[in-house]
Amino acid sequence: MDKIIGVSEARSHLPFILKNIAGGMRYIITQRSHVKAVLISPEEIESLEVAADRDLLDDLRAAQTDIRKGRYEKARSYFTRKKR
Repeated sequence: MDKIIGVSEARSHLPFILKNIAGGMRYIITQRSHVKAVLISPEEIESLEVAADRDLLDDLRAAQTDIRKGRYEKARSYFTRKKR
């Protein structure tokens, strides 16, 4: 859910806003009726960055397919084998 607030309200309620952002809310900060910033959680920005990176997204989809088809090796057995 998005909430639109002015700069002065953001300043005076920052601790409350940060708590709400951690809970999934987004804040759109305006100044003189113009959008100046959007406050979102670190997890949400990470998701947006992954979605914007086509190569990474393709790699993640390929990895999911490999896992579903059983084409993977557990880390312990991989690293045990590599030591020999």
